[in-house]
Amino acid sequence: TRLAMRILARMAPLYGALSLLPVTRAHIDGCIYEGDAGLEFAERLASLGGRVRVPTTLNVVSLDHRQWRQLGQPAEYADKARRLGQAYLDMGAAPTFTCAPYQIAAAPVLGEQIAWSESNAVAFANSIIGARTNRYGDYLDISCALIGRVPAAGLHLTENRLGQVLVRLRDIPTALPERDDFFPVLGYLLGSLVDDEIAVVEGLDTHPTEDQLKSLAAAAATSGSVALFHLVGITPEAPTTGEAFGGRSPRRVVEIGLDRLRQARRELTTATEDELDLVAFGSPHCSLAECRRL
Repeated sequence: TRLAMRILARMAPLYGALSLLPVTRAHIDGCIYEGDAGLEFAERLASLGGRVRVPTTLNVVSLDHRQWRQLGQPAEYADKARRLGQAYLDMGAAPTFTCAPYQIAAAPVLGEQIAWSESNAVAFANSIIGARTNRYGDYLDISCALIGRVPAAGLHLTENRLGQVLVRLRDIPTALPERDDFFPVLGYLLGSLVDDEIAVVEGLDTHPTEDQLKSLAAAAATSGSVALFHLVGITPEAPTTGEAFGGRSPRRVVEIGLDRLRQARRELTTATEDELDLVAFGSPHCSLAECRRL
């Protein structure tokens, strides 16, 4: 606990925080094995008796627990990946192993203060649910979970959640948002246009499903550093454009039409032939509804 608090005390000023605030849950991204340093860090915390203070979920790990041999993973790598996941389990985290923790039974609620990492989960929690978290990096996430506190700064504070850039959708055919590829393409374009600014998207005349919104959040957090966006009339902190901006004027206005969306889709398409080499599903993880459709 003391070690985790020392880490938080060093990191909080980098966020511009003068104090810490309590959170009710955490999501850990540092359980993906990327080298010995991360493994040693987690195992040291566990060996010192570290126990999470709030309900804590885990992101994906770096091996298939049952079929790693059939998939050709080296035994040494598989062992280290397993040990890393086990260290977090030993500290009291739940074995969720998903990058979409908001689609399990215990999702956060509007206004709830949380400590989440994993880019798509952060964007979804902030934007679609209206929970509050910054983008916490690997190893800082477990420190927050061990203390049950986060720096009181950034998107945890109401004044920092207002819109900054107005994004207007123009002349989008009404049938287009019904297509599976619309929301990831819109998200990819959105992230590339605003990076880490807070966008307010106007003109989306539809009722997206949770999985469509998941695709939008994941793509925006991939092409940019998006942690929060507002969809006017759809997401909880944007009943109107004016409320999303808190009565302020946007820094700038960006217009998106069909041509711009088509260009973004072309940028995502690198294939030169029709033959498929690999088909991958579930990044972010598929929901139960998506699994049934597949």
